[in-house]
Amino acid sequence: MDFAALIKKSFEISWHNRVLWLFGFLSGGATSAAYLNPSGFNFTLPGSEKSTDHATKVLGIIDPSTGLVSSQAMLLIILAIILIVLIIFLAAIFVSNWAAGALVFSILERNKQRPTFSAGAHSGLKYWWKFWLLTLILGLLVLAFMLMLAIPAILLFLGDLSSLAIVYLVLAVFVFIIAIFVISAIGSLIISIAQRMIIHKNVGVIDSIRLSGGLIKKYLGESLLAYVIDVGLNFAASFVALIVLLPIGIILFLLFLAGMAANLFIWPALIAAIPALILLFAASGFWQSFNASYWTLFYEYLASKEGW
Repeated sequence: MDFAALIKKSFEISWHNRVLWLFGFLSGGATSAAYLNPSGFNFTLPGSEKSTDHATKVLGIIDPSTGLVSSQAMLLIILAIILIVLIIFLAAIFVSNWAAGALVFSILERNKQRPTFSAGAHSGLKYWWKFWLLTLILGLLVLAFMLMLAIPAILLFLGDLSSLAIVYLVLAVFVFIIAIFVISAIGSLIISIAQRMIIHKNVGVIDSIRLSGGLIKKYLGESLLAYVIDVGLNFAASFVALIVLLPIGIILFLLFLAGMAANLFIWPALIAAIPALILLFAASGFWQSFNASYWTLFYEYLASKEGW
């Protein structure tokens, strides 16, 4: 396998198909929420404290006898927060797997049709649940492995065999540290190949795991080398990102200080942060699409050796 040509071709596919950047950014799990109220500034309008206090009493949020939030209202608030967090979590799962399906499909079908948002979005709706189920199954297998290591230690502690349990626990941690590297490598390979099998060969999740495992086992040397190179590329990309982001962060911090000194609040830093964020999102999307192209081309190389 000519990995230099693989990297070059992956770069070209990603660079010349900008719609892949959008799918790449969304598949990377770019969903976050933040709240900013610097320096303790209070943005409530004059008189709003009185109206808010009246509203809370009318709604029964405040207990009149204690002046505190009632237990029923607190329970409703907690349940509402849990529901909102759950909805955001489920939405993030859907979006990331939908975008991953759209990304892989667009790259696999690049020779038949130029990647477009509509075609990718449609395929993402078709395959997102298989991508999610694939990750879930492999995650449950890792969890089962962890429980297999933990249960004997728990039983030894419950049986008042503390000394033996501590010795076992030390050995189990040592085994886990070694196994986690093997599991992460093999698991990443299986997911990467299985995702492409699901679309290319139109197989189910279990069959994709079985077939990808057999393919990786048959070409283990090249598969592990591809994984190591990909890890190296991601480390290099992280280092470059750190070099680029550090001066940007310093500039934004200086603009923040200048804005505060000139009584402009944080607006100069916020305005300057907009192009910085756009650049960050574009770079993240490009790199995700580059990685997807890399593994798609590697899968096509293995598939060609099998005559698929």
